[in-house]
Amino acid sequence: MATLYLMRHGQTEFNVRKLVQGRCDAPLTELGVEQARRAAAWYREHGVTPARLASSPLGRAHRTLDIVIEENPGFAALPRTDEDGLMERCYGIYEGRSMSEFPVNPWEPGDALVAEGGDSEESARARMVGALRRLMAEADGGDVLAVAHGSIITLFKTTMAAYARCEQDVKLANCCILTFSYDPATGTFANTQIVNVAEPGALEGAAQPRA
Repeated sequence: MATLYLMRHGQTEFNVRKLVQGRCDAPLTELGVEQARRAAAWYREHGVTPARLASSPLGRAHRTLDIVIEENPGFAALPRTDEDGLMERCYGIYEGRSMSEFPVNPWEPGDALVAEGGDSEESARARMVGALRRLMAEADGGDVLAVAHGSIITLFKTTMAAYARCEQDVKLANCCILTFSYDPATGTFANTQIVNVAEPGALEGAAQPRA
């Protein structure tokens, strides 16, 4: 089966300042750039050879994929697109404001922010799952590497939790990599590994496939 490598973007200025991002954007920090380089090294060391590349069109995700490609020159010739379906969840009026003002868990807001201009959980789920299924189909049996965001990745992971083959209660740090085995017959993704490659000592604590 083909593999999806789903990656979160590197640390941003908003992450450091503890501001709500959502659809607004902030540049990567120096650490965020280094995190992306560490993730790129992981792909290289593990012989990852995707057939298709994609990222959210938001600058932090797009730049993270840029760095992965810069560190893996063989990726430069691969098909690459910005995918609206991979964008972060919309947090409405709270975007750009302090996390201390945020009324719910930003990783799992459910439908609590719809009245404040945020997107619904169902619409966010549909666009993310739809985009990733289409990318896998376009890869025609090959692997896909995609860069997205913390909350939308969490929603996708939760949606496919019934098929997971590794521990799910794992922090999704900046530039974490989640691997999924894709079954085109059912359109399902089985999470096989979660690796926080950019955190010191994280490789020793990575979520590995269940025995």
